[in-house]
Amino acid sequence: MEEKPINPPVYAPNLHLFAFHLWRGLTGEPDSLAPNPKQLWEKGDDILKELGFTERLHIAGYPDNSPETPGTQINLHPKTQLELTGKVPHSDFPITGLLFTHRLYDSYSLTLNLRRPETTENGEKTAAVPISFWQDLNTERLLFLPHVVQSSLGQTLLLTAFLPESETDKSPESLQDFACNCVKQVSPSQKTRPPLHQLGKLFGSPIFEFGGQVLEANLGGEAQVQPHILILLFRAELPSEKFVDAYREFINLFYYRNKVISAYRETRTLYQKTYKVYTYLEKKVKSFKQELTKNTTRLALSEAQLEDLKQVLKELAELDLEYARLLRNYKHNCNTIAINTKNYIVTLEAIFNRLKEQEYGVEREELDFFREFGSQTSPYFQTRISDELNYFVEGSSLADKAVASIRGIVEIEQTQRDRRLQNQNQQLQDQIQAVGVGIATGAIVASTSGLLFQEPITLPWAENRGEQLHPFAIALLASFGCAILAWGITKWVMGWKPKE
Repeated sequence: MEEKPINPPVYAPNLHLFAFHLWRGLTGEPDSLAPNPKQLWEKGDDILKELGFTERLHIAGYPDNSPETPGTQINLHPKTQLELTGKVPHSDFPITGLLFTHRLYDSYSLTLNLRRPETTENGEKTAAVPISFWQDLNTERLLFLPHVVQSSLGQTLLLTAFLPESETDKSPESLQDFACNCVKQVSPSQKTRPPLHQLGKLFGSPIFEFGGQVLEANLGGEAQVQPHILILLFRAELPSEKFVDAYREFINLFYYRNKVISAYRETRTLYQKTYKVYTYLEKKVKSFKQELTKNTTRLALSEAQLEDLKQVLKELAELDLEYARLLRNYKHNCNTIAINTKNYIVTLEAIFNRLKEQEYGVEREELDFFREFGSQTSPYFQTRISDELNYFVEGSSLADKAVASIRGIVEIEQTQRDRRLQNQNQQLQDQIQAVGVGIATGAIVASTSGLLFQEPITLPWAENRGEQLHPFAIALLASFGCAILAWGITKWVMGWKPKE
């Protein structure tokens, strides 16, 4: 017989907001900042104001531009944490809280814990409260949902409480409906409420994970991430003490998880953009090949065709540059996922070691609920991205081959045109030389023809030949000799001037 779902009041309910925002940009410059890096602190102050707290953030770099301490993991608050005291809006329930501000590598981390005290000012145990406590704390503005916090790297919202003693033996499956009711308190809209993703145990207490998954976008759209909400229901004091003593490590754990999810979400958007460029690039290359096929019977490309090839070459170069930029960002996010997955796994081990140092009797299996993300979910992300990259890399080689083909065609066409021009120049030069020789010969003969009739011309073997050459022969030989001498001198001068 199935156990009925329960809706009991809860003792000492807590709300934990872990929000992360990019601080440093991706330009590669050491001092480059992401857009509006202080936005997370501004949102933190807005939440404090909305809840009626008088305390405000005064940390390194905010609200002024005071210098921040260098380092990879820095607590930015001068007193380590901001302590809060107040009441739940529109009720008499007193609440206390802590606010932590960290800089983690290239990001800012805002951690806000608001809770119903476990004891009163008189030292007496406080009474259990209905789960609507979280709804009142969240207010009508839904202060702790992503659309309000707007942290660029996402967030994790964790609700914790102690179960009544009569319900501590319930299994996670029996508490599933109750956990869903807890989620309704902070996410009342059914359209945006995240579904249950997994359930299990943390330190022996039931824990439920809602949402936190990347939603694929339609072509041209932006990928979205479901709100990530955890419900942790303590069965005893010991699991709560373990969680509190490893609280700093849990901040890091949720940070690395949100870094992975944020990077994967970015790859889904990049996939749409890269696929669009890839298909357009493929279309242009096919069109180019068809144009080449049509031109196989022609002896040469026309000026219009060469101009078209020039435009295609320019467009392909621009597309290839954009394609390379998208692939670079794709690979960057892939590396981000790989690095932060390793950090996530290392942090789980750090939580275990931390509790061991505190002499808790803890087993590694008690953290299995969180191991699934590092051992299955993130590796799936990496495999999928790797397969997509292998597919898209062909697009880059496609563009390179098309550009090389166009350049080769243009070079061949230019060589052929140069050769045709050279032949034409050579023919013109030969004609000019022939005309020049004819004119020179005609001029020489014309200038010496008058000597033909001064004396009778005799052949060399004739008996009546003279002892001297005929004046016409002397003049003709002298003219040709002078022409050859002038040609040699001109040739020498023309060859000497360029060297000089």
